[in-house]
Amino acid sequence: MYLSDYVNKPILVGKEQRGVCLGIGFSLKTQALKCLLCAPTSQQAPTFAVGISAVQCVAEHVVLPRLRTVLPTGCARLTFGMPIYAYDGGFLGKIIDAEFANNLLLHVFTDKNERLPATAIFACNDALILRKNMPYPLGQRVPAPIICQINDKTDGLVTRPLLRTAIAKGALIKLTLSLPPFRIVD
Repeated sequence: MYLSDYVNKPILVGKEQRGVCLGIGFSLKTQALKCLLCAPTSQQAPTFAVGISAVQCVAEHVVLPRLRTVLPTGCARLTFGMPIYAYDGGFLGKIIDAEFANNLLLHVFTDKNERLPATAIFACNDALILRKNMPYPLGQRVPAPIICQINDKTDGLVTRPLLRTAIAKGALIKLTLSLPPFRIVD
């Protein structure tokens, strides 16, 4: 799914239109989608939010079984046209779309044809700010087969404890090669 699949779509409850989706709210820590940011009309700023778990289907409309609003606390807001800045302040473009899978934000696409990973997002309010590049890819998602081999109880992200476990099991090189920009070839 993409951000464009949600934005500017009418919110339907039954057969009655209750508003328009203008953006999404997501967790900066886990990149999980939390809510849809909505307004009565597309010309207004978001005035209410609907939990992402309440969405029945998305097609020409976003269909909800009932309108149950939520408070979008602790989540970052992502909308079209939001400017993107590097950690050092360099302008990288504006958001034209974002990619989701299993209610997780994966990538953000810019008007300068760049694809930025969601794990690189440091802050997001009226602009999106990216993290400083780290020497080791902390925060990246680890492919499932590698997690099974290391047998670590993590949330699927590269963390310092995961690196220590990989070193102890002699799997650090295999872990490193499973992460972008590398690829393990059998």
